[in-house]
Amino acid sequence: MLPYNTLLSKEARNAVGLSLKKSLVIIDEAHNIPEALRSIHSCCLTLSIVEAAMDQLSLYVKKYSSRLSARNLFYLGQLRRCTTSIIEYLKSKKKIDGSKHSILMSTTELLFELKLDNINLFKVDRYLERSRLPQKLIGFAAFLNQSNMSASNLAETTTNTKHSEHLSKHISPLSIVRNFLICLNMRSKDGKIVAEWPEHSNEEFKFESGYIPPFFRYVLLDPSSRFENVITESHAVALVGGTIRPFVHISSELLGSTIPNLLEKATEADENAGKVSSTPFSSITEYLTTFSCGHVVSPSNVFTMCVTSGPTSTKLDFRHNSRYSEKLCDELGRTLVNVCNVVPNGLVVFLPSYAYEAHLMRRWRKVGILEQIKRRKAIHREPKNSRDVDQTLTSYSLDATSEKTGGAIIFCVVGGKVSEGINFADDMARCVFVVGLPYADITDPELREKMQSLDRKRSNSTGISGQSYYHNLCMRAVNQSIGRAIRHSNDYAAIILADTRYVSDTRVWKSLPQWLRHGETQPKTASSFGKLLFQLKSFFNEMKQSGSS
Repeated sequence: MLPYNTLLSKEARNAVGLSLKKSLVIIDEAHNIPEALRSIHSCCLTLSIVEAAMDQLSLYVKKYSSRLSARNLFYLGQLRRCTTSIIEYLKSKKKIDGSKHSILMSTTELLFELKLDNINLFKVDRYLERSRLPQKLIGFAAFLNQSNMSASNLAETTTNTKHSEHLSKHISPLSIVRNFLICLNMRSKDGKIVAEWPEHSNEEFKFESGYIPPFFRYVLLDPSSRFENVITESHAVALVGGTIRPFVHISSELLGSTIPNLLEKATEADENAGKVSSTPFSSITEYLTTFSCGHVVSPSNVFTMCVTSGPTSTKLDFRHNSRYSEKLCDELGRTLVNVCNVVPNGLVVFLPSYAYEAHLMRRWRKVGILEQIKRRKAIHREPKNSRDVDQTLTSYSLDATSEKTGGAIIFCVVGGKVSEGINFADDMARCVFVVGLPYADITDPELREKMQSLDRKRSNSTGISGQSYYHNLCMRAVNQSIGRAIRHSNDYAAIILADTRYVSDTRVWKSLPQWLRHGETQPKTASSFGKLLFQLKSFFNEMKQSGSS
């Protein structure tokens, strides 16, 4: 049993002496693997860290130059050249079109920008590994702190290193520089470099409250290049999870173009999944097999409905350009007030973002809708701090199961702290109410580059398109949120999807899990909001009479 970070990093496995040879590797919640790989193999290098590494290197060379061999001095000189080039580039505070504060480029482009293309970074990295220089510099810095004779030098260093009080005392700045240089050694098609100058960073780079220094960030675009070592080293890998479908998404992300005709075969497996006539096993290739099965709960224990309008027939369209309108916010509030009257015990509401959740709370408090909801159910909100999650869930659980409060409602965020891994079984979630579709910001440069990278692969008939990737990211988050309810075979819950796009966009309905759609090809919706409440009330009456838990 081990966490993703240890399993997916070859360096981490070697550090703890873990070999995957002849092993069966079982990865639960496997839909998280692509993002976990991006997180592990990405790197952020700030100006403060590079300056600290440069200062330590300079003092180290100054103190020990007479004792060091020519080879050591050569590589130390190359390291100082690398750090100097990075510092000068980040201090240049470049802007594009006079407004943008970030630049996206390939590793090769950055090497030429830094004029480091003639340095063999592989040899530099090998020197750092064998000499253990990053670790030595931590001890050297500690020695300087305790040395009276170097007090003046140390004071000068501290002055030159901006925000040194915010640097880690346990991680060598040079080790972070080394990680970034390793990223520059990677293939250009595997990832990109983002150079960013935050808007509130001033020209002198002086410390201010909330200051974020300029930085480089390496972003991994192709996770399959870092997952390949797990596949080749182990005997077999089982990717397990409740939201792996569509399989074409996860297979394209983790297997890349290593399997011929992967896209067509995975797409066919997705289309056959859930069909009564199909076998649960689907052989993609002789090395890749999928298995899909239905939900443990009976279809009669799940009530699914798409809601396109509220009590006053206002259209529920939560796109970015319309979701903040007062009319729509008030209509959503009135919808929830009516749903609270029908749903017993716990009601879990998922909103598209933290900013929108805060906006709704302010608006509903102002017009009195929050007070109306409070008369029906105790109100809870997903905490901003992860340390407060357990306390909030405990409090919510007590109110949801209490007869005195009439139940409870908790406002959460799709992709937030409680949208995955939290068990809202039985009375904790008799209804999951999903507001809108949490599509990512399409203007984000990293996302756009990832989509363009997928489109380039798609032109070679491998992988999925960038648009499909964008859509699947959203629907996977929705499916994870829905999965918080219905936690065992005797459980029951209503799933309400509030947005016109659940009905108007057929891709959205088809991206929902089979157990939720009950095999229906068209979205299930009520002819009116009153009809929805009637059907919802009938569902809970039937469950109560049948004695379901």
